[in-house]
Amino acid sequence: MNIQNQLISLADKYSLKKKALDSIDEVINAHVESDNVVGIDYLEGNNRSDLIYEFDRYELQLELNGISRISTKINIYSKKLYGKNIDLPVGCYEAWTDLEGQDLDDFLTFDWSLVNLNAGYFIERINKTVPQRYFKRNVQEYEFATYVNHIISLLQGRQYVLSIIFIKRSLDYLENKNNKGIEDEYLNECLMFFEQIYHYVGNHNLLNAENIDRYKIYDRIRSLKLTVGSKTH
Repeated sequence: MNIQNQLISLADKYSLKKKALDSIDEVINAHVESDNVVGIDYLEGNNRSDLIYEFDRYELQLELNGISRISTKINIYSKKLYGKNIDLPVGCYEAWTDLEGQDLDDFLTFDWSLVNLNAGYFIERINKTVPQRYFKRNVQEYEFATYVNHIISLLQGRQYVLSIIFIKRSLDYLENKNNKGIEDEYLNECLMFFEQIYHYVGNHNLLNAENIDRYKIYDRIRSLKLTVGSKTH
């Protein structure tokens, strides 16, 4: 029996997937109650009823000191980001057990950035990475930088329709092979910002689906991010 089959056999023997799935609510309850004591909203305003738990994988982890364990990982999704091929997890639960099925430790993490738009964070990142020459009106990249600045201003003014239109114009610029390329670091920050706006607008029903999807914003951003990623590896 190979290692993969042995791992699956142990996981089935000790019902590791079921144990992990059954434990998540209890762990979340503990975190919520602990944070409530100090006045912190552990779920950052998100609804518990929106959460969906799905098994991700098993991992056999071997340390140099000879300790072995099985990690069972569960992805946590929000109904706001589930379906239509947008299955982006907002959290992860990881349970460690030894090879005898005994509990060792567990970890719960959330990243709500896909649901809650932290515009200030992205604006700061964009301002740190934008090449200063892009603000000179005689360079071609000035057009793209201007679009990005318009998006920031429109978003702050809650002009979501126009924000999406200027994201579309930014993508048109990037896809036009006659235009000069944008430096990768700045471009990557902009694409992440565009993606967050797309999710935020969709999740909060700020535009109807037709207006959001007509420009194929999400697919185009993903394609450009893959292109940037391939150049940096």
